[in-house]
Amino acid sequence: MPSAPLFDLRVTHDYYADLRCSDFAIVPSAPTEAAMARLRLTHKSFADRIRVFAELDAKGAAIAAAAAPVSLDFALQPRGSGYAAITRLSDLAQQPAPLFTNDGVAPADPLPLRLTTRRATARESLLVSTPATVEPFVLAGTPLDGTTPADVTVAGAGPAKSVIPASKRLTIDTSAVPRGTAFQVTYPVRAAMPRGALAEIALTLNAPLLKPMPAPRAFLISLNSADSRWAYYVVTDFSGDLSTLGVVDASPGNGPRAISVSDAGRTELTAATASLDPAGTDLLRRYPGRRVMRLISDAPIPARDAPLAALELRLNNTALLTRLPNPPPDRLVLLQTDAAAPRQMVRYQVLSL
Repeated sequence: MPSAPLFDLRVTHDYYADLRCSDFAIVPSAPTEAAMARLRLTHKSFADRIRVFAELDAKGAAIAAAAAPVSLDFALQPRGSGYAAITRLSDLAQQPAPLFTNDGVAPADPLPLRLTTRRATARESLLVSTPATVEPFVLAGTPLDGTTPADVTVAGAGPAKSVIPASKRLTIDTSAVPRGTAFQVTYPVRAAMPRGALAEIALTLNAPLLKPMPAPRAFLISLNSADSRWAYYVVTDFSGDLSTLGVVDASPGNGPRAISVSDAGRTELTAATASLDPAGTDLLRRYPGRRVMRLISDAPIPARDAPLAALELRLNNTALLTRLPNPPPDRLVLLQTDAAAPRQMVRYQVLSL
């Protein structure tokens, strides 16, 4: 029977100039594969997306439309570890079980999926031992961090009075229940993630979304680049004044500069000033007798696949080195600029002068 493309499920990432991200595979769950087979839906995988096709009936309508709404679940599976160095993962890390979904998102094409969390609950039976307004219990499971008594449902006894997720302890009002009575509690827990998945994807397809269009719709999983300050370590035999040494974005025109290094970001490293800088300490050890200057950008710089090609190392506004190599995304060091400053993760590059 004939078929038509319904939609693309695509990963975009602003690290790449064209936004196409091939760092992940989109894999249907086993129940979704079974449901798709039953509903005459198929999919084809590409580097940055999957395309879902619908088998059509004699009138040109998708056979799956009769079953609307249709729920499909997928896993976002990393193809390697490189994504971790270029991707801002803080938003995902805030979600106990990261989930991209179109639920609650206004219709659009393309439609960026909303990041939320998959929710799960645990249910277990407890036994009244000493009836009281705040009888303590220890749960078998671990409540989700942030769980409050209002999140705990009790059947067969009074309400929850307190809950401490870390120790699995809660108290229940059992004052009106005889000793030896069994009752049930239900509470939120961390949802199980598919093995190796960075996140899950849940699509709910109503009848309009199951109608073939001239061009397939697009659902977007939008990822953003990690950003961090850049550090250039300059190893040199020069004995003169380096108080004006700096890295400059020499791109033509008057547009915003991608990088700036103020006087506060320039430090000549010694055994004392490098004590909180593992990379600087290593360079001083490897190059005894040479000077090591550290130049840290004033602001974080987003990771990008296309390098900044017009960076120059300058002294007294004279270019000493041009087309400086950008720090690689995975060359990172956790340092403190001084004992009073917070630790920060920076990308770094070493230059020899």
